[in-house]
Amino acid sequence: MERQTIIMVRSGVLAVVISIVLYRIAASSTLFIVPLLFFAPQFKSYRLALVPVGVVTVMILGSQLIGLGGVLQDVSVFGALLVGFYIPLSLLAGAGIWIMLYTERILKKLLFSSGFAAIFGFGLVVWLSGDSESALATAHIYREIVAAVVPSIFGGQLPLGMNTDTLFQTVSSLMSLAFLPIFVGQFGFSVFISNLLIYRTEWSYQERMAKWRLPENTVWVFLGSWAIVLVTILVDMPMVESVAWNIALSSSLLYLVQGISILAFLVRKRNPGATTTRIFFLSFILVMLPGVNVIPLIGLPLLGVSETWVRYRKIA
Repeated sequence: MERQTIIMVRSGVLAVVISIVLYRIAASSTLFIVPLLFFAPQFKSYRLALVPVGVVTVMILGSQLIGLGGVLQDVSVFGALLVGFYIPLSLLAGAGIWIMLYTERILKKLLFSSGFAAIFGFGLVVWLSGDSESALATAHIYREIVAAVVPSIFGGQLPLGMNTDTLFQTVSSLMSLAFLPIFVGQFGFSVFISNLLIYRTEWSYQERMAKWRLPENTVWVFLGSWAIVLVTILVDMPMVESVAWNIALSSSLLYLVQGISILAFLVRKRNPGATTTRIFFLSFILVMLPGVNVIPLIGLPLLGVSETWVRYRKIA
């Protein structure tokens, strides 16, 4: 057996095993595509690198579906599984598309990799907002889950005087308005980690991270989507509202990353020894810390958007 073939087989097995282990561990389940992305360059072609992605997909679906048998004929069970598979299937589809477009620019790869999640997510929103038997049965299952789980989290008393119905409606609304940025955040972080591992010995990657920016025309997507969000506050248009919020929040998330990139560039300009990686991780931690994350969540996207008119990295 050729050495290259041995490397591919070993890489494929490691990618599948580590991916499944990460998926089974709740704390790391959203990072299970990292091994698939990391080992992809070890294959002769990117088509062969899709094999581990396919194997993991079959194993995850199989482990969830085996044993259900006739239960799947129950529309509520099938609907609950469909909703539950949204994130893992979207991440796997995104990983496969990312691998196929490996030589393309990052933004192009990210947009195409998010296509499946966008179509799948909007399809779920349209379906669940209807009054079909399957949609109503699925909503009933998740309402019961909320009624059983949430009170125990809050010590038997729901916040802000809510009951389980109002809390369920709030959670459902939030998910319909933000399913795409949730995916983009999880997928983007997995790509970020895999790239750090792939380019860990290349100092030039630190430079590229500190110079990353969106095309200038992206600002119109950002401004236009937020303008439509304001309109939907005044006019009741549920489907338009869902599309507008998802695009607005996703574009804001991308500008947040650009804001971090600007910050990393300015810090490195004054302190060449500082690594872009460390600045990105510290920024991500600040964004996730309750209470103190308001400023970076607002300030970093605005910093990224403002570079459309103010050339911070040229001024520096």
